[in-house]
Amino acid sequence: MNFVKKHPLLTAFLIPFFICIIICIGNGVYPFGDYCLLHMDLYHQYLPFFNELWEKLRNGASLMYTWNIGLGSDFVSVFAYYLASPLNWLVVLFPKSHIIEFIELLIIFKISLSGATFFYFLKEHFGLLGKDNRYHDNTFVPAFVFSTAYALSGFVAAYSWDVMWMDVVAVAPLAVVGLEKLVRDKKPVLYYVSLALCILSNYYLSIMLCIFLVFWFAWLFFTQNGGKMAAIVRFAVYSLLAGGTAMVLIIPELIILSYSGSSGIEFPKQIEWYFNLLSEVGRMCTTASVYEGAENWPNLYAGAFSVMLLILFVLNKRINWKKKIAPVLFVLFFMASFANKQLDFIWHGLHFPDSLPGRQSYLYAFLVLTIGYATVRKWRGIRLWHVGVAVVFASALMAVSTMFAGEDVTEYYAVIISILFVALYGIMTVLLKLAARKNRELLMVITCGIAIVELAVNMAVTGLGCTGRSSYNANVDDMQKALELAKEDAADNDVPFYRVEDTGRLTKNDDTRYGYASGTQFSSLMNINVSHFYQALYMEGGKNFYCYNGATPVTSAMLSVRYMVTKSIQPQNELTTLVGKCGNHYLYRNNYTLPLGFMMDEGVIDAWKPSSSSKIYSINSLGRLLGAADDMLTMTECTQDENPGTTTLTFDHDGYYYAAYDSCSTDSLTFSHGEYETTYSKTTHRYLFDLGYVKAGETVSVTNTDADAVRFNVYELSIAAVESAYNTLNEQTLSVDDFSDTHISGHIDVKQAGQLVLSIPSEKGWTMKVDGKDAEYEDFSDTFVSIHLDEGEHEIELYYETPGLKAGAAISAGCVGVFLLLLLFRQIVKRRSRLKFKANSDR
Repeated sequence: MNFVKKHPLLTAFLIPFFICIIICIGNGVYPFGDYCLLHMDLYHQYLPFFNELWEKLRNGASLMYTWNIGLGSDFVSVFAYYLASPLNWLVVLFPKSHIIEFIELLIIFKISLSGATFFYFLKEHFGLLGKDNRYHDNTFVPAFVFSTAYALSGFVAAYSWDVMWMDVVAVAPLAVVGLEKLVRDKKPVLYYVSLALCILSNYYLSIMLCIFLVFWFAWLFFTQNGGKMAAIVRFAVYSLLAGGTAMVLIIPELIILSYSGSSGIEFPKQIEWYFNLLSEVGRMCTTASVYEGAENWPNLYAGAFSVMLLILFVLNKRINWKKKIAPVLFVLFFMASFANKQLDFIWHGLHFPDSLPGRQSYLYAFLVLTIGYATVRKWRGIRLWHVGVAVVFASALMAVSTMFAGEDVTEYYAVIISILFVALYGIMTVLLKLAARKNRELLMVITCGIAIVELAVNMAVTGLGCTGRSSYNANVDDMQKALELAKEDAADNDVPFYRVEDTGRLTKNDDTRYGYASGTQFSSLMNINVSHFYQALYMEGGKNFYCYNGATPVTSAMLSVRYMVTKSIQPQNELTTLVGKCGNHYLYRNNYTLPLGFMMDEGVIDAWKPSSSSKIYSINSLGRLLGAADDMLTMTECTQDENPGTTTLTFDHDGYYYAAYDSCSTDSLTFSHGEYETTYSKTTHRYLFDLGYVKAGETVSVTNTDADAVRFNVYELSIAAVESAYNTLNEQTLSVDDFSDTHISGHIDVKQAGQLVLSIPSEKGWTMKVDGKDAEYEDFSDTFVSIHLDEGEHEIELYYETPGLKAGAAISAGCVGVFLLLLLFRQIVKRRSRLKFKANSDR
């Protein structure tokens, strides 16, 4: 106990830390087994982006732009959205093979830090430290339960893998303490620093924190005596300064987000409720499965005791009823916010999240745990009948909630477990009330131990999800060999820039995992116009991703995809050439590939109208406009046998074929014939499936794991049409002379005036020079950088600078400067006041 009293913050850190470590050991997380904490977007996005950050820091590359996220992406905005935590820079100290472990340590550290910062909030908010700088209060030990409950809340169990959010969760208690010091003690430093750090680390969760702070300030405003107008001024000034300090990242991020599928605000006009408030109570139950789907159920767990304590807070005789109104209303407002469409929209920054709902629930946990601890501190105001009412009412609420929500939202066993814990807490509370004074400390420790066990069990059952580490890293060595072989082949053919695609990709960000330029990405910052372009050409695209799947030879050539990595050997054909085998992988060179830039006739550009509603026509019309005599893709007949789980396609003549289904609910299809096999994922996204070269009489087997009977439309590729269209585009191309992250230079001999099209997403930040003079570029198909060139030889240069970075940096520097000047002014005023007081005293 002496250690606990001497090092309370360290204790509050260590309790959730050891709980997480024990869970990781039990789950066999490396080095205790072959699992890792990769889950959802951490698996698909964050780890790959950490790899890219590691590469840039280790190699001294530009942090402004990267070619290894899709067709090219601004990296400052990626950093701001996914990687801005100051702790992330430490990744450079780890070997690349252990970035997974670095992220896992970050997750556990931030969870544990959340416990320490919430304990600090309780200490400052409730004044736990006596005048002798010692803890005397008998509610000192329960504070560790509440700090642990915050660190292991339902939000953390559901979203701890979202490492970019956890900074705000950990720092939010400091921001609240800072706000209280700002208002009551006129001390601005903690508030300004903590809020600025939150916004810099993750603006998205910080939006919710800022809303929460406005409500907290309102409570402080109405409960303090005097100096209210000055408090409003301080709150407004230092809040604006904190927000302004983050502009160095926020402005570039907002500019790039304007190109994404998340741009635009459309406030919901009609009042709509996702579910009734009573059904939410079940989401507070112990071991209730975390929800990450699209039906908006929040993760509200903060310990079963928190539900009971909310009721005891209302009944407690030693808490003035006036002090109960604001907290109770705030809790009800939170409950309504999770269920109401308009309030949900506001909390999420005027945006509806694509799954991962109720992202403000970490603040709900903060609120109910603060109320719960206030109740414990006034435990003498609890009567025995209060305990009975609280146990019965809390249990009834949990039980009834499942009648409204159903077991698929809150499992029955979770309700039973929660009721048992509530009953146990009720018994322990009664014993505490009846026990002799000398026995109360022991009973309190036992009760707290039970609560810690409950929190640990819930985290073990619902949090820290795992996946196989070896399976995630299985292709690393072979991919690196394939990329080295591609680099050598490109150098031999004097090709400075090219893109690579992997038919067996594990994620849509494998390019950043392995370090190569590609035509695929999954990111909230993705340029939506590229996705629309892909979809119009029967490729895979969506709100926050676009993917090479569905590409035909001409579209592949336009994207400068020179190499393909496969896990199975392809039948010999006219489209690809085998470069070599790398372990279990094969590297192929696409025979039809264009450089980064190529000329197109402006009449062709004006005439071609790609449309996602007539995708085959979009492909064929492009080929025709480029000089092809025939359609590139022609629907063809084949013998088709559909059975649950398997469809077979048998062809009567040799050819290169593609297929598209009529309808399909399965999300994975495997196509195989001979030695060739490839599996397509996310097949419900509707894109063309490349069957490869198939010989007459050969059968293509299509299998799925959902026992669907799938029927396909089959198309034959005209090699003659491909060659004709390709030759037109290949007549006048850009020769790249120099290439880096932020600079491209090259030359081109234009024989016929037209548009130079570059497979670079058109976004602010690029500047172009033609023959040494600044030139305004245009958009090809609203998607790619292009510019008109007259006949003759031209020197082309492109430079990239993150848009808004300089303006944001200037604002940030200005806000830091103003903050420092205000501090200096405060010190001068304080010094003069002390001197004046001393002078008056000497008289």
